[in-house]
Parts: sequence; C-alpha cells; structure tokens
Amino acid sequence: MPSLPVTRPAGAFLAASPSGRDLLLLSLAFMAVYLPLDWLTFIHPRPSLNITPWNPPAGLFMALLLWTGARGLPVVYVTLVVADLVVRGHPASVGSLLLSNLAIVAGYGVAAHVLRRRVAIDPALERVRDVGWLVGVAFLSAAAVAPVFVGIFVLDGAIAAADLPQLAFQYWLGDAIGIAVMTPFLLILHQPGRTPAWRLPKPPSAAQTAATAAALLVVFLPVGDGRFNLFYVLFLPLVWVAVSHGLPGAVLTALAIQSGLIAGLQLIGFPLHAVVYHQTLMLALAITALFLGALVSERHRVEARLREHQAELAHIARLAVTGEMASALAHELNQPLLAAISYTRAAQRVLEGCEVPPRAHELIDKAVAQAERAGEVIRGLRTFLGKGSPQLVPEPAAGIAREAVALVRADAAYNRVQLRLDMAEPLPDVLADRIQIEQILLNLIHNSIEAIAAADSPVREVVLRVRSAPSEGVTFEVEDSGPGVPADMVDRLYSPFATTKPAGMGLGLPICRSIVESHGGRLWLSRNSGPGAAAQGAQFRMFLPAA
Repeated sequence: MPSLPVTRPAGAFLAASPSGRDLLLLSLAFMAVYLPLDWLTFIHPRPSLNITPWNPPAGLFMALLLWTGARGLPVVYVTLVVADLVVRGHPASVGSLLLSNLAIVAGYGVAAHVLRRRVAIDPALERVRDVGWLVGVAFLSAAAVAPVFVGIFVLDGAIAAADLPQLAFQYWLGDAIGIAVMTPFLLILHQPGRTPAWRLPKPPSAAQTAATAAALLVVFLPVGDGRFNLFYVLFLPLVWVAVSHGLPGAVLTALAIQSGLIAGLQLIGFPLHAVVYHQTLMLALAITALFLGALVSERHRVEARLREHQAELAHIARLAVTGEMASALAHELNQPLLAAISYTRAAQRVLEGCEVPPRAHELIDKAVAQAERAGEVIRGLRTFLGKGSPQLVPEPAAGIAREAVALVRADAAYNRVQLRLDMAEPLPDVLADRIQIEQILLNLIHNSIEAIAAADSPVREVVLRVRSAPSEGVTFEVEDSGPGVPADMVDRLYSPFATTKPAGMGLGLPICRSIVESHGGRLWLSRNSGPGAAAQGAQFRMFLPAA
C-alpha cells in the first residue's frame, strides 16, 4: 500500500546534512573566512603557537563539523595547517605542526559525531537540552585536546614542561569561549535543510544596543585601585536582550560584547594574564547568555504550542457541534427527498399514455435517479456521523471513475475546464461504498476546477487517472493544471476548518480522508507546484484495496 510522505524529525543534524554541492560551498566559505578570522583575532603570546585565550576560529570549525560530520574533517585539517603557517609562522617542527592539528581534528571530530549521531541535538538549538549538550560535549573535548596539543610542543622542545598546565588551561579557555560564542551564532545563522537556509538573527533594539555599548564603556573605566572591577555590569544588557529576543538575541549580544571586550583589551595593551582573567569572566557571561536565551526561546515555543492546542480544541468543539447539526439536517432532508421522489414517480404515471416528448421521460428518469442518489448520500452521511461501519461491497473501479466524471462534466464545461479520464484497464474491483467513493472523487475534481477557475490558469485541464497498484489495489489520481496548494496550507490540508475558499468550511478534505481510511485506504497530496516546480498544479492520490 502506498504510504504518505515521511517528514524528517526535527532535531537531527544528520537529517539536515548538506548535499555534495552544499558541502563544497560550505568548505570554500569556511576556508575563505577562517584565515582572515584567525589573523584578526589571534592574541600573540610567545611562543607564536595557536595557544590563545580567545579563539573564535574554534567555534567556526566546530560549526562546520556539526553541519558536515566526518566529510568536513579533511577541510578543517588542511585549513588549520595552512593557518598555522600563514598566520603564526609556526616556529616548531613540521612533525609537531601535523600532529598538533591532527589532535584538534580528532578531538572535535569525536565531539561532532556525538552531538550529531548519539545525542542528535537540534541544529537550531531550540531546547535547553540542546544547548546543554553542546556546551558540555564541546568543553569536555576542549579539555581533552588541550593537554595533548600543548604536550606535543613540550615533547618537541618548543615549550618548557613547567608551562604545560598554564598553557593547557589557556588553550582550553580560548577554545571553550570561542565555541560558546561563535558556534551557536553560526548554527542559528545557517540551518541546512530549512528554508531559508541562511537567516540573520533579529538584532536587539536601539535602546538595547546603546545599553550594551554603555556597559562596555563602563567596564573599561578606571575605578578604584584597578580596572575592570565593573565587569558584571555586562550582565544587565545581556539579560535584557535574552528575555526580549530569546537565544538568537542573546547569542548576537554575547558576540558583540566579546568582540568589544577583546578590542578594548588590545587597544589599551593589557598583559596576557589580565586577558586570561577577564576571558574567564567572559566565559561565564557567554554560558549564562546561552542558557538564559535558550530557556526564554523554549518557553516562547511552549506558549505558542499551547495556543495552537487551544485553537485545535476549539476546532474540535466546533466540529462536534457541526456533526450534530449535520446529523439532524440529514435526518430532516431525508423526508422531503423521499417526498420529491414519490411526486416525481407519480408525475411519470400521470404522463403515461399522453403524448409527451420522449425527452421529458428521460429528464424525469434522471431527476428520480439523482434524488435517489441524494438520499443514498444522506444515508451514508448519517452512518458516517453515527460512527457506523460503511457498507463495503466489491465495486468496479472503472465504473466508479466513469460515473464520477459523468457527474462533474457539466461543471467542468461551465468553467471551461477540460476534464479527461485516463484508465489502464482491466482494473480490479475495489471493496468500497460506491456512493461515498464517488463523492470523494467529485470533491477532489470540484476543488481542482474551482482552483483553476479562480486563478484563471492559461492551461485548464483536470485529469483523473486510474491505475492498478502493485500492492493489490487501485490508485485514483486527480491532477490539475491550477496554481497548486498554497505552501502555508500543505501541513493543514486535513485540519478541520482550514480552507482558502472565501465561502469554504474546510471540512471536505478531512471528511474525505476519514472515509478513505475507513475503507482501509489512503488519501494524500502526492505532488504540488511551488517555486521552480517542473509541473504546474496539484495531484491528489487515493488508494483503495482490491476486493
């Protein structure tokens, strides 16, 4: 039996992995950005090795590995080696150059693998859990890489063994703060598999930006015996932005504060030990920003889902009332329909023996047939609303299709729409309530005709295709040349009261799908036109099992 399209579960980096072309573009962009960023942000201690208390390139390659997985490891390794040669001149041996960068790639490659496959955090960091895993795994990886990285240079003789603990901490601090500040910003900026893939976070308001700048200025004021003893003033604008804008705003503000702090430290020429001290404070500030912003964003999403749930409950209540009204209406309409049938048959008997054109008898016969059909539809509706089982009997699929096309052909001609039936006979019988299935086909074809007429499409055609399905059944396809289903309606097609028609109630497709599923079949949107689509229009498919 055909299955409905499967949507990828939100929250898996693996499901959002870029294609080969996107991987190439990401790799080229990474190499083009990494070298200038490394040169601009490297704080030059002695010896001139990649051991610094502020290392945003670490956040850059961590984001790339989260996007690409193991496929990005060669690009990261080559770029790190080139950066060491170009930016720092790398005074140690070639062996230590290659081994140290191999340690970096191996350590962070394992971290990316854990986050992508084992934990499967959301690429957009939409939960506090995702932020916690990112911070925990990345910081542990940095703690594992740091002593190995520095130890390689100790063995090479470029660093004294006594300096290993201090330099390892300095390396860990630089990578940890680089990842805490840069990686979340990049993950929010670029989300492969989503539309649009690149999305700049909404910047804070002018007042919040001014407050952040003022806090940075206050931090650099010489107060008391030393400087920077007002560092914690920076928490005030950060908390304000995080509460207002959630994680995207908090990440953007943390990046701005970090950039301003490093620029100020470099401008006034503070010694390296002072930079390390204040970078430790900045790490606490960045972690606070991440968790506070994630908490606010998650709360906003929970509130939005709660509002959607309340709206769904209201829809269900309206649907229940609608069902009761429809049941009562079906009961009331059944009586006048029976009376109309009786009167029409009586008129037939009165006209017998009279000189009446044969056409009159034919029209009266058709009127009786359609009135009886309306009665069957109403009886089926009462059964459906009363949760009764449909009367399923073997019916010829070809006959159902021909009858549906015959009933709707006049409507198609009125709207200047070409209606075509395409069947590959012989077709098996299907187990169905004939009237209900014909009504579903009528509903789908009517929807296509109305969409074409409303959009005034240049190509005006609706095709009903009927094919034997390989899984012992029959597939009915209604394909049109209209504008297709609006993108914002695709996920709500079968929700009660969701409609694009000015006078529509939004109950047709939900009822149709319920009827088809009660037959043991499926109804789904198999193709829909969109930007850049090769074919115009929509295509609905209905599968029914063979008798």
